[in-house]
Amino acid sequence: MMNFTNYDTVNPLMKPLSCVTIIALVLSCEGFASDAAVVIQSKPTRLVSESLDVPITTTPAVARVELIVNGVKSAEKPGPSPRFTIPVGKYIRRLRVRVVGYDQLGVMVGEDEMVVNDPEPPFRVRLLAPAELPASGSVTLSATVTAPSNLIVSGVDFFVGDSKVETDLEAPFTASFDVASHPSALYAQAIARARGDLETNDLHLWGSIPRDSVEVVLHQLPISVQGNPSSPLRAGDLTLKDASADRAISDLIPASDQPLNVIMLVDASESIAPELPVIKEAARTFARSLIRPTDRLAVVAFNQRRIWLTGFTSDINQIGASLERIKPIGQTHLYDAVIEMLFELQKLPGRRALVVLTDGVNQGGTFELDHLVHYSRYAGVPIYPIVKNRLLSRFLRFGLGMFEAKRFADIARDSGASHFIIQSPAELAEVYRRVGEELQNQYLLMFYSEASLKDEWRSLQVKSNRRDIRIRAPKGYFP
Repeated sequence: MMNFTNYDTVNPLMKPLSCVTIIALVLSCEGFASDAAVVIQSKPTRLVSESLDVPITTTPAVARVELIVNGVKSAEKPGPSPRFTIPVGKYIRRLRVRVVGYDQLGVMVGEDEMVVNDPEPPFRVRLLAPAELPASGSVTLSATVTAPSNLIVSGVDFFVGDSKVETDLEAPFTASFDVASHPSALYAQAIARARGDLETNDLHLWGSIPRDSVEVVLHQLPISVQGNPSSPLRAGDLTLKDASADRAISDLIPASDQPLNVIMLVDASESIAPELPVIKEAARTFARSLIRPTDRLAVVAFNQRRIWLTGFTSDINQIGASLERIKPIGQTHLYDAVIEMLFELQKLPGRRALVVLTDGVNQGGTFELDHLVHYSRYAGVPIYPIVKNRLLSRFLRFGLGMFEAKRFADIARDSGASHFIIQSPAELAEVYRRVGEELQNQYLLMFYSEASLKDEWRSLQVKSNRRDIRIRAPKGYFP
């Protein structure tokens, strides 16, 4: 397991947020444990690479535990309190880890789950109920809710058939009912609610009735409008193709309705020293041209470490003053820094972007370019590399350094952003204009995909049905 964050200076406003996993105690009727039967003891809230240790605590009723990763059974061990190891590697991916405990008869007696390497897990509820209803007596249902850290869960409604039996406002979420009061009940349902009229549900069927339901995941895709639109963009103006198949657009939210959160990642390594005066001025001008009162920008310097010079703020003077504290020293762990900032941005609601001011050189660090390309696709955050490197710009005139240029272009393109390689400060005005235009003319395109899709990069195409605009959008996503 590896934690990236190694803060030299930490703004108190920028303490890392953790994703919230609310675990309900598993209470039950016959055959179920009276306390939490299965608990994951360690739930990391930062990026994990290499391997993930999953220690489990169980009650005596648990005879074996299954480990399920991204919906696929990965391992099984006998109780009590087994320990699993999940190989992660350096191609960081989201892991939805679920552990399920069974008694000697093979009856499920408890479960727990967590989401790793995803600071914004989907809002989801899982209902735990006995496989069959007893002939009489009381039955207790329980629910496990997962949600992003910025989403406040307001409670869970429990239904037996069409009748609501209880609303539980706090975890652990449970509800009890008398079987005699629901003699012909065919199913139970849990509906979790969150502020903002959001809800998610899970259904448990009793008997032999086939279950006809598909679990879906809501995705937010940042897109930018280019051109001179004659009217606001609407969902019907766009066509979305997912792996060449048509995909319905659920909603389209304009930039004016969502705050913008930007991290300006500034190279502070020794290799940047000749370029640093220009980069500092570029950062000041960019902040002045971009930030509205509702928007926030954080300045982070990097070499071998990540140094938060500000928290998220709209104070231009604070941003400008923070840049003067940059002193170039050390190596350029560019790929490590970008991966960590992408993880931090995923914790924030609304629109997000990462602007990287650098000479484009990576020296050392844990990760390589392929690892960054992979994780940038996972993050779904637009990445704007602004590379100030006189030598690279000069080589490009003679057709050299094309690989160096292409690697930045690919990362930006896949995330739905632009990249820039500049030589002269005179070029910055156009860079500011283009980046600002893209970010201020953004929309969040919402669509659903099936949760059962394979955890692999899927191509996306967003096309405009209007002649007066062009669309810049990510080239794919991970379900």
